[in-house]
Amino acid sequence: MMDWLLDTLLWTAGLIALVLLIRRPVARWFGPQIAYALWAIPALRLLMPPVELPAWLNPAPQEAAPAATFAESGSTEAASGDFLFTIVQPQAPAATLGRLDAAPGLLMPTTPMPILEIGISVWLVGAALFLWLRFAAYFRLRRELLEDAREVGRYGRVRLLETSGTSTPLAFGVVDPVVALPHGFMAQADITARNLALAHELSHHSARDLLANMIVQPLFALHWFNPLGRYGWLAMRRDQEAACDARVMAEKAPEERAVYASLITTFAAGPKFALAAPMACPVLGEKSIIHRLRSLKMSNMSSRRRIAGRVMVGAAVLALPLTASISYAEGTVPTAPPAPLALGAPLPPAPPAPPVPPAVLQAAAIEAIDPGASEEQREAIEEEIELEEERFEADVERAEERAERAEERMERARERAHERAERSRERARRGQTRSIQIRRSVETNGRLSDEEVEEIMVDVRLGLAEADAAIAEAHREIKLAHIDIKDATTKVKMKCRSGQDEPAEVVEHGNGRTTVYLCQAKVMAKALEGLREAREALADNAEIQGNLRSQLLETLDEQIRDWERTNQS
Repeated sequence: MMDWLLDTLLWTAGLIALVLLIRRPVARWFGPQIAYALWAIPALRLLMPPVELPAWLNPAPQEAAPAATFAESGSTEAASGDFLFTIVQPQAPAATLGRLDAAPGLLMPTTPMPILEIGISVWLVGAALFLWLRFAAYFRLRRELLEDAREVGRYGRVRLLETSGTSTPLAFGVVDPVVALPHGFMAQADITARNLALAHELSHHSARDLLANMIVQPLFALHWFNPLGRYGWLAMRRDQEAACDARVMAEKAPEERAVYASLITTFAAGPKFALAAPMACPVLGEKSIIHRLRSLKMSNMSSRRRIAGRVMVGAAVLALPLTASISYAEGTVPTAPPAPLALGAPLPPAPPAPPVPPAVLQAAAIEAIDPGASEEQREAIEEEIELEEERFEADVERAEERAERAEERMERARERAHERAERSRERARRGQTRSIQIRRSVETNGRLSDEEVEEIMVDVRLGLAEADAAIAEAHREIKLAHIDIKDATTKVKMKCRSGQDEPAEVVEHGNGRTTVYLCQAKVMAKALEGLREAREALADNAEIQGNLRSQLLETLDEQIRDWERTNQS
């Protein structure tokens, strides 16, 4: 613990000094907000816990010095308990030693003063007193400001109070955020200056500056005796105000910047407050005001510079573990080896041998093989097992190929069905157009011309030819399905089942097997049914008369007789 305190003191002092050196160049190149962020580095180093490494990483300890030997003359020192004894060997004559000339030596106990422990105790007591005084002053100020305060508005959680305890706008409070204002501040005539002052104090609350002021107090309390602690705190507050100014003045017009600068100088004579954020921030005298006025020119940094500054601060924070206090875990004391046996002593009996574990069953042992079978029989059985496995894998591959072919065939069938549907719609459109032409021709001429009758018959014959092709394709698909569906659990029968209404019907049995009945006659029966319905509709159509009607009915009757002969065969 003591080593960690001393390491933390030294490292934080060095980091505070480093930030004091680079804060102005950083503000000039990367902006005031990046310069203010630098103070997070020493604050985070204060929170860095000690790192304990394993004992095996500890360098080899130095061997202890051999015991001091008593010389014939001179003196040596030996430690005993909590006392330090100085062993003095008499060399002087008896006259010099007086009555002690007969003593061979004299043990003189001495106790060294614990200077280090006393110094650390004083240091920690001073740090605690520093924190008590700083926070006591803050809470006393808060009580005085709130004693006769009058609330004049709210901004979110922040209360706006007018009080006689301050002459400048002042932000304070973390749990209960408050902006204290002088009496009559909200009623002043210069609305622009009033709004800018309020924006400054509200920016302190939104950026958690008051919380940051309280968090860093232990850092500067550890350096209560060090001038770096005092100047570091004042410089951090100045950077905090400059960063707040940059946030408020971001993207502001030059006229508002001029008003804001005069506002800073107007409140420059305000009082000093502990842990609060007054508009004036009169730390380090007039230099603070000059620094803030110069920082107003740095508020419009390019985004590239701001990103580079954030990366720089982030890299410094990530490198902080390199400064951690390192200690080593205590190593285990090796046990002493057993004493060697005396010469001639009988050796202890050897321990019994461990039982031999049973042999692991091989995969082939799962098969029921006769233990008395010969080696050739075993090999024949193993070969048969391998053949069965190969046949099984081949069956699986064939089934997968059949499934892929069936999927491709279904896709082609869907495409052909889509094409047939398109052709059907096209024929329907032509039929509607033809019907209109027939009606107009009949109304005009009383009959259809021979050319018109021939065109209609050509369309009818083309439609019947397409129907023949569709039926032939359906028969071919049934035969291919008979090949692809066939497997160990599915049985395909090219026959019509009693009561079957569709061309294909699947029957599942209770033993997990399936039978597929493919009935080609049903395909033709469906086609015949559709063709007969078409003939009946044509026969009932009174608009078609004369030669055209007789030719159409004759063509359809011939096609029906042809399909009936095909279905019976």
